[in-house]
This record gives sequence, structure tokens and C-alpha cells, in this order.
Amino acid sequence: MEFLETFWKSLEGISIAGIPAYKLLIAFGVLLLTAILQGIIAEIIIKRIEALVANTESDLDDQLIAIIKKPLSWLILVVGLWIIKIILIEYLSSQLQEIITDIFGLAFITLGAYMIYNAAPLLGNLLQYLTMHTQTDLDDLLVPYFPRLFRIAAIVVVSIKAAEVFLGTSAGALIGLLGGAGVALGLLFKDIIYDWCCAVIIYTDRLYKPKDWVVVSGLSGFFQVVEIGLRTTKLYSWDWGSIIKMPNSRMVSGIVDNWSQNIADNEEWGLTETLKIDGITADQVEIIIAGIDTIFKSIDGFYSNYCIIFNGIEGNSRVIKYISYITPARYFSAAREFHLSVMRLMEKEGILAQNVYIITDQETYSKNMKMASKN
Repeated sequence: MEFLETFWKSLEGISIAGIPAYKLLIAFGVLLLTAILQGIIAEIIIKRIEALVANTESDLDDQLIAIIKKPLSWLILVVGLWIIKIILIEYLSSQLQEIITDIFGLAFITLGAYMIYNAAPLLGNLLQYLTMHTQTDLDDLLVPYFPRLFRIAAIVVVSIKAAEVFLGTSAGALIGLLGGAGVALGLLFKDIIYDWCCAVIIYTDRLYKPKDWVVVSGLSGFFQVVEIGLRTTKLYSWDWGSIIKMPNSRMVSGIVDNWSQNIADNEEWGLTETLKIDGITADQVEIIIAGIDTIFKSIDGFYSNYCIIFNGIEGNSRVIKYISYITPARYFSAAREFHLSVMRLMEKEGILAQNVYIITDQETYSKNMKMASKN
């Protein structure tokens, strides 16, 4: 004991580079203790935890251990060095203290960013699990991109902090340069970014969803929505049996007539047409209206909420308009049967085909779409 007291008192009078020898000895002891603690953590605690979770069915615990294993060891080292800094701080110049503090700040941020970078896939799986219970499909579309976003964010934060530490006042100029480059890239890829924003609009406004049947301005025919991506919407063409990829901006800025969205309790598709018949009498008009009413009632698939309107006379034509609704499963077969029955009704009344003009809803939609595209 006396020897230790004598040795300690002798150290108080010795200094190296202006730092008392006993302070350096304490700092060395902290560094040695840090190295020992690192070995204990790595060789004993972590390995025991790995042995405990080796027999579990889930690999989640294995992933968590792999994520924290290295950062935990580095964190012990950084904390040990931080304690040494506190021990020797009074012997360091203010400028050197500021530099060391910045370096330690960078070290802690780097450790956190490293963990986030490695944990990005795990965080993505967690978000995917959480979004399984939501009603909207927008989060399902965005979740696969979050792991990459987490990694990019981690790299950017570390890069900015490193520039601040090592470049000092020049970091502001570097950040400004990166901001200018971001603006330039934004202008360069503005169409792509606009498509991304339109994907959000499609989901939030519920314009359409996969499996919906739609009519799109500028395109001829009937389409089913197959998939909604961040940039494009994939459409299946009923007419050609092919796949068309439309930019989301085109789908949002144009007219999309969604046949699968209904305000009624039953799912229904409309059949609306206008008959213009030349040279027929009032009695024949009544017969035709009664005949169309009978046809609607006789064909399976038509709902009862139809209406038949006599719109009067245009020139030499008598105008009859009807609005009806059909269950989607029977739409095409019911519409075909209806048109054939109307033709037979005309033939029975002796009305020539060249005297009948049928204006369908499809033609009206096409005119509206052309007008919208010009605007």
C-alpha cells in the first residue's frame, strides 16, 4: 500500500507534454478497460445471445443481433474515448476541444446512420406488416421504396455532418451546391416526379383501382386496370387483348370514365342510346316505346330502374332516348340481345334500317373526350 502511495505521489510531479503523468495513466486505464469491455461484449454476451436464439423459428432476432453487433462494439469504444477526452479536456486548447467534440458528434451520428442503413430492410418489412391492415393501397405501393429511402437518408446525413466537420465554413457552399444540383435534377426529371405525384392523386382520390373497367380519353375501346405503379398505370385492352402502359399524369389530366364505381347498392353498367327514326307516326312511336319497355323486362341482366323518354321531333326524325343499367356479368350478352330485339321490333313495324339512326353513349363519350383533350 505504501509503495502504491509513494508511486502515485511520484507521478504527481511528473508531466508529459504539459499533462500530468497520473492523468495519462488514468486515461490509459480507461482505454484498457474499454478494450476489455469490447471483448466481453463480443465474445461472451453476444455469443450467448446468439446461442439462445439459434433454436427459434423466426429469423428476426438473428437480424437484430447482426444489426447491433458491430455498432455496439464501436459505441463502447467511442464512449471510452469520450471519457478520456473528459479526463484530459482541461489540458487541451479550446480549438482542439471544438474539433474533438465535432469528431465525436460525427462518430455518434455515423453509428446511428450505420444501424439505420443495415436495419432498412427490416424496417421495410415492419412497415409492410403494418400496412397490411390499412384500407388504402397507396402505402402498399410506397412501402417497397422506403428501405432505399432510409439508406439514402443515412448516407446524406453522414455526408453533411462530415462536410461540416472537415470543411468547416466550406460546408455551406457544398450544401448549396448539392441543393442546386437537386433543383437541376428536379427540372430534368420533372415529368417523372409529376407522374409520382399523380400516383398519389389516383390513390387518395380513388379515381380507379386494379380490376376496374375504364374508358380513357384519347384511347379507343374498353380497358381493365391491371396495375397502378408509381409512374404508369397498366391497362388491359379488351379490344386487342394487349397491355398498354399509360403515364399516371395522362390518366389524371384526361377523362377517365370508371365503369366499376357505382353509387347504387348493386354493381351496374349503363346502356344509354338515342333513337332517331324518320317518317313514323305517333302511333308507331307509342308502339316502339311499349316494345322497348317489354324488351327491357324480358331480358335477364337488366335492372328495373330504366327509363324511356320521347324527346319530340328533330327535323324529320322522332327522337326516343332510353337509359338502362345492366349487371356487369351479363352486360355484353344482354346488350347484344337487346339490340337484336330492337331490330326485330323495327322490322315488324316495317321501319327501314336506313331510316333509323342510333346515337350511343360511346359516341357521346368520344366527343367529350376530344373536346377535353383540346382544352
